[in-house]
Amino acid sequence: MSQQKLDQREQIQVRTTVLLSIIQQLMTTRQNRLFEGMPLTLSQFSVLNHFTHQPDKSWTVTALAEVMEMNQPGITKIVTTLLNKGFLNATTDAYDKRKRYLTITKEGQILCNDIFKSLLPDISQTFSEWDDLNLKQFHQHLETLKDWLDDNRIR
Repeated sequence: MSQQKLDQREQIQVRTTVLLSIIQQLMTTRQNRLFEGMPLTLSQFSVLNHFTHQPDKSWTVTALAEVMEMNQPGITKIVTTLLNKGFLNATTDAYDKRKRYLTITKEGQILCNDIFKSLLPDISQTFSEWDDLNLKQFHQHLETLKDWLDDNRIR
């Protein structure tokens, strides 16, 4: 009986992983379409939005690449675009001129807020049939999953 429950649990875990992959693909496609005509691509927005969680914190390109799980050339290209558009600011290290510390500008914070406002109708529609309790529980489960994945990254 214990083996049967384990098999059922494994089946649920596998199906949950498959569903998360399907959701990830559907959301990526949806978001890419929603970002058509916006001032940033989805990738640029994702990087810039990362800065809004702690607007006073500075990041090096290396640290940003690691936390965003992107390769350094890709992050460098996005950072360069965001710097050129005035959404990020770079300060050179006093001792190592090769190292730059990146922070979000006020304009970058405003743009992120404006983009979320423009996405809000679609976000609201996505969850329109969910009652508050189900939405709150789903949110809590996602936070738990995100925290576990963040704490247990595969290097």
